[in-house]
Amino acid sequence: MIITGNNSSTSHVLAAKKTKKSCAKKMKKMYKVIEDVEPELVVQIGPNYPSVMKRLWTWAKEALSGGRTISFELSKEAFGFTKKQIMFLSDIHVVCSGGEIAGSVICLFIHFLNEYVKKHKMVNMISFVDPGTIGAIGCGGAEVANHWTLTVVNLDAEVVYYIDPLKRRIANGEWVDVVDNAIKMFKEDLKKVPKKKVLWENMAGVPVQTGNKDCGLFVMRYMMEIIHDKEPDFANKWLRRSNLVYTEDDINEIRVEFAKYFMKHYAS
Repeated sequence: MIITGNNSSTSHVLAAKKTKKSCAKKMKKMYKVIEDVEPELVVQIGPNYPSVMKRLWTWAKEALSGGRTISFELSKEAFGFTKKQIMFLSDIHVVCSGGEIAGSVICLFIHFLNEYVKKHKMVNMISFVDPGTIGAIGCGGAEVANHWTLTVVNLDAEVVYYIDPLKRRIANGEWVDVVDNAIKMFKEDLKKVPKKKVLWENMAGVPVQTGNKDCGLFVMRYMMEIIHDKEPDFANKWLRRSNLVYTEDDINEIRVEFAKYFMKHYAS
């Protein structure tokens, strides 16, 4: 699954994964947001609130009110296929004010990152996975809380880097099996013999999330930082425990970049 649609020379695949309570509960919550919560959505805009964020929220309140949505197609260049994605007013509200980031927001941010990848001629180095393709594992079991993590796969070296904003070690054996099998199939498609065991590295030195619901923004920051490295050095930087932190400005930069991209391509 991880290597579907990727160029055979790709060395790193980034897969943001969210464990959820259940798909049925998610859909029920989604409709509840539209019907009950939307009229109460408020963003506190202070004197230092970024102007582009203010424009985004002003546009969204008018364009996406009354249960209206905006849709976009996944980029085939980034994901290897196209698929329709839908975004709600509640999704824009989370970006502007805080809360649980939706998969559609992650995907649109990946579109922004992919422009950087193309501009710097890194298309044979970096590709992405749509969080929605994770399927049953993405929905998880009823006992699993909502949480975003990032998995980075070096297909050539058969090394997987697991990045959790809470600095937890990989605990989902099923996800490990899925990634390992994807690497094996990728190697077999290239007529190469895979290693007996894929090496998993837990990135214990990543900046840890500061709130209860900002894991999605931290994962987006991790992805941007990895891609902006002229040489992929995130493994050395984050492998061992450290006191690295993201400031409020670091996380707000993610919101601002998302808002700029959205306003440029989707707000009219």
